Order: sequence, then C-alpha cells, then structure tokens
Amino acid sequence: MSLKDFRLQLLDRMLDIVWSQWITLGISGNLPPTDRWILDPEALVLFTCNIGRYEPRVFDSMLEWLKVNQRFLNVQRLKTINKRENFAGKNLLAAIAHLLMKPASRSKWERLSEQMLTKPLKEQSLFRLKDGSPHPQLENADTSFSKAGYIRQEFRYRKAIAHFKPDLRANLTMKLRTLFGVNSRCEVIAYLLTHDDANPTEISAVTGYSSKTIYNAISEMYMSGKLNRRVSGKESLYSLGDNSWLAFLCPDGRTARWMDWPKAFRSLEIIWTAIDNPRLINEDTELAASELKLAFNEARPRLQKAVPGYIKELPSSREGSELRLEEICDAVESLIEYLA
Repeated sequence: MSLKDFRLQLLDRMLDIVWSQWITLGISGNLPPTDRWILDPEALVLFTCNIGRYEPRVFDSMLEWLKVNQRFLNVQRLKTINKRENFAGKNLLAAIAHLLMKPASRSKWERLSEQMLTKPLKEQSLFRLKDGSPHPQLENADTSFSKAGYIRQEFRYRKAIAHFKPDLRANLTMKLRTLFGVNSRCEVIAYLLTHDDANPTEISAVTGYSSKTIYNAISEMYMSGKLNRRVSGKESLYSLGDNSWLAFLCPDGRTARWMDWPKAFRSLEIIWTAIDNPRLINEDTELAASELKLAFNEARPRLQKAVPGYIKELPSSREGSELRLEEICDAVESLIEYLA
C-alpha cells in the first residue's frame, strides 16, 4: 500500500471512531454505538476539532450536540486537557465557544473564547476534502468562525440529536454527570469502578483535574463510608467498598473499560499530522519512514501511559537496521484497531 492510500485508510478509520463515539452520545448516524471504552466528551470534542474538519456532517453534529448538552460538558476540564496535551484546535475552540454563547451560559463560553483565541490564523477553509484540499466555499459565511480565521457556510441546526442512552456502558461518565453534576467526582467514580484501587495523584494524571481537586474530592467521598482506604508505604489507596456501586450504575453488572482518551487522541493527532504532510506523499519511502518514526516516538510516551503494555518495541530503531515504512504503518493500524 502506498503512503497516499494508507493516509486515506487511516483518516477513514479515525473518522469511524469519531462517528461511533458521537453516535453513542446521541447524534444520528449509521454506525453502531461503541461499548468497549468509557467515553470522554471533552477529549472527543478536542479530537473532532481536528479530524472532524474532513467530515462536515460529524463536525456539525458535534456542534448541535454541544448546543443541546452543553450543561453536561466540563469547560474547565476541556481547557485543562487542551493545555496539558496541546491539541491542535485552539482557535476552533474559540469559534465554537462564540457560537454557543447565550444568556444562560454566556460567561463560561466567553471566557473560553477569550483564552483559546491566540492570533487569528491566516484565513482558511474550515472543512477539507479527504485529499486535504480546501472544501468548496459557499455563500453566507458564519461570523463565529470567521472571527477565528475559518471560512465556512453559516451553521444551521438540524435538530437531529437524541438524548444519550444512560444504560450504554460507554456513557458511564455522562450518566454520572446527570446524577451528581459536572464535577471531578464523576471521573473519580468511573476510574475506581474500572480499577482495583488508586491514589489521588494517579487519578489526577488521567482525569484532567488538579491533584488538589482530586485529593479534596476523594477525601470528602471517603467520609461517606462508601469508599475503602488502605495505606501502602507513604500513599493512601482508595477503592469502591462493595458491589453496590456496580449494581446501581451498571444494570448488566459490567462496565466499559477505562481509556485515557486525552493522551490516546493526542497521540493519534501527532501521528496524523506527520502522515498528512503533503510533501511526504511523493517522497521516497526512506524519508517517509523517518518522519513517521519521529512522530511515533513523540507520541510513544503518551501511548505508554494511555495503553500500557500495548506499545512495546515499535516503532524504534533495531540494532543494525531501520524500521521499514510498512512496519510503522502496521503499528499505527494496530493502534487504531485497539482503540476502535
């Protein structure tokens, strides 16, 4: 397979992941919902701000979902994740925030818009065709996006968003937010449901909250009598005390698995940015392999934390030889298969 063909295949696979996750959260589409991983709405928004530009339907469905469900989105966590992982869509977040401003929620979105918008980019088309070329421009530009340097037709609501299904295992975080409000305790419970035990520092690192926030939350939750605590050396490890949480939150007695989606999505974004480089398409495979290996090595620390034990030796230089382009592409394909 040529690098050009692999690029298109990778883009389609990433778009399938984005589609299936948004469908699980309530947008209409043809793919089945996902149930393997607990979804992360904030990380999904950040990833869609990049990959969704190649599929206007999923991007606009995300905007409509945000309009309907914005009360369940944690804007502070969105900013923290974006700052920690350095996603590529800062200016797009500013445009989305401007679009979502309304009297009841104006303050939080206005602050986000001001903080995310750095220098406006050179004016460019928001949407791209799958080959990377700009999407044909239409009339009636949307002012919310043009202020951030993006050109697109005026956004129109299709009213095609359904309420997310709370009993889908992947929607555990959303279910918790509707029960307890949008706060750190939702991620704490979801994480402890999917792990034997954990300390506040570990939970902070994978949930997008500060260590202090998690420590205060879990200390107060422990006072309820519904958490267990054991001391191991100098650290305190917390766990959910019995099966009552599982019976209450998961009717079929099972949870989806935990995935550190901010790190996983940012890893894919780093790899995609390298593969999407037009100058590599017509270059020799040795140069392409070198560039992709650099990107994979940049993403590798995140992948080792997000999917520990999955990424082992690839891609790296083997003694006396270099990895071939096909081997790197195989590694990326296996990663996509694992995350789907």
